[in-house]
Amino acid sequence: MATVTVVALILLGVALSNIKFQSNQSLLIGLYNSADTMGDQQAEVNKFARDLSDDPIRVANYRDFFAMNSEDYLNKSQEEFSGQTFYYLPTVMYDFFDQNSSFQKVTLNENSSKDSMVVTPKEIGGIRIKANKVRAEGLYYTVPLVDKTSLSNFGSVVVNVSPQRITQRFDKLSFNKSLQFLVLSDTGQIQYGYHLDERLRSKKLKNYWLGQDQQFISKDLRQSYFIKGLNMPGNRYIYTLIPKQDVYLKMIIWSAMIIGLAIAIELFLKWSFRWVFKYYNKELLWMTNSMTAISNGEINARLHVPRQAGEIRTLAEGINTMLDAIDKYVLQIYQLKLAQKDANLNALQSQINPHFLYNTLEYIRMYALNEGEDELAEVVFNFGSLMRNNISQETNVPLEQEFDFAEKYSYLYQMRYPDQVSYQYSIADEVKNVVVPKFIIQPLVENYFKYGLDLTKIDNAIHVSAIKESNECVIKVEDNGKGMSETAIKQLKDHLDSDIDTLMKNSKSVGIANIQARMQIKFNKEFDLDIYRNKYQGVTIQMSFKLR
Repeated sequence: MATVTVVALILLGVALSNIKFQSNQSLLIGLYNSADTMGDQQAEVNKFARDLSDDPIRVANYRDFFAMNSEDYLNKSQEEFSGQTFYYLPTVMYDFFDQNSSFQKVTLNENSSKDSMVVTPKEIGGIRIKANKVRAEGLYYTVPLVDKTSLSNFGSVVVNVSPQRITQRFDKLSFNKSLQFLVLSDTGQIQYGYHLDERLRSKKLKNYWLGQDQQFISKDLRQSYFIKGLNMPGNRYIYTLIPKQDVYLKMIIWSAMIIGLAIAIELFLKWSFRWVFKYYNKELLWMTNSMTAISNGEINARLHVPRQAGEIRTLAEGINTMLDAIDKYVLQIYQLKLAQKDANLNALQSQINPHFLYNTLEYIRMYALNEGEDELAEVVFNFGSLMRNNISQETNVPLEQEFDFAEKYSYLYQMRYPDQVSYQYSIADEVKNVVVPKFIIQPLVENYFKYGLDLTKIDNAIHVSAIKESNECVIKVEDNGKGMSETAIKQLKDHLDSDIDTLMKNSKSVGIANIQARMQIKFNKEFDLDIYRNKYQGVTIQMSFKLR
């Protein structure tokens, strides 16, 4: 619905802009089409006027046309042009009307005559009327007649034109029926109007001059119309106009249509969504009731599973599976808590024995120091530290502490075989404080001394390291002991690939499978353990996990 609203607003903006653009285009197209037509007609009239005053003989003939009656003018024209091309003004006028069907009347004026000759296609010889009674009406073009010999004005030609060609052009502009057109004389008289409304039919629109072009459109008209104007030759002005109320009405109609359509679509969407999701609402209500019952303590309650396949059924089955898993985990946690209570009880029962043993070991260490047996004192101190670490209750320790504990364990074995065993521990500063589960290094070192130590040689060595690579902590335990066969390594890897429950069930002691299970619980899928034969013919165990 929001998308429909946005699209409707965009369409509304485009529609309003398009209406305004079309109105402006209508004004310009109508203006320049009419200007082209009137320009062509003015050119024809100018050519006709040049033909009348082209040479002195035609000028004299023009004056005879006014000075003589029609019979004498005809005789004189025949005498003067005997043997040459016959030039007779009524014939010229006939040809002019024949070539220009839109011209309705020609009024000829001669400065020395008090009369004017009005020529029409039906009165080709002309009708003589008093010059002061001539009235220029409608659309007309006026051209002065100039004698090229003396460069003096000897008369004028006024040609009345039918506006049919202009009207036809405007009729073709069907995309805007509100378009109006008018031609004004230099005095503000309307010579021609197309589809003018009542307001524009007044005889004069000249309220004041407007701008440098001396155009006649007043302020009140510009407030009511969109207007384009052009100054034409012969001191006339043409304008195309569109009433603003028509444009605004069209905008309102389009706005109402788009907004109404958007509202109809949104109502349809609302109704259709409500109908489509009626089934989902019903199923969700069942699910909500079941969840409420479960939250109120009914742990055996389960969600209703619809018969139809779909998202609701998948969701209900998934939630029921999750609830079953939670019940299983709750049972496991309960059993683990019982086991932990038993372990705590055993620890309390045996607590007195470690304290007695610590005190005894400390007495032995002090006695060794007093007797100068520093090496023995160091062995007793490391042994006591190992025992304290073994029975401490913490489950997670810094990696540096794990390394320190394993190193003490290695020290005790080296003291047992001083000329056959060596060890090296290295830990990068960046990973010293990384928290890991307790007992993830010492069991691996113990496995080496228990199964990998080869007492037939004197170069037994083990190297334990921890570094930071990219965003991971990498721990390696490398030795050059007896090693393992490829088959044994594969079997061990297959066992380590088991799920955590299997590893925990089959790992009663703190061994490599136990380490794998606890590290996966701690770091999830971000932990990886690999075992392989190294270049020293021994075994390398590599653990890596992402740093958090």
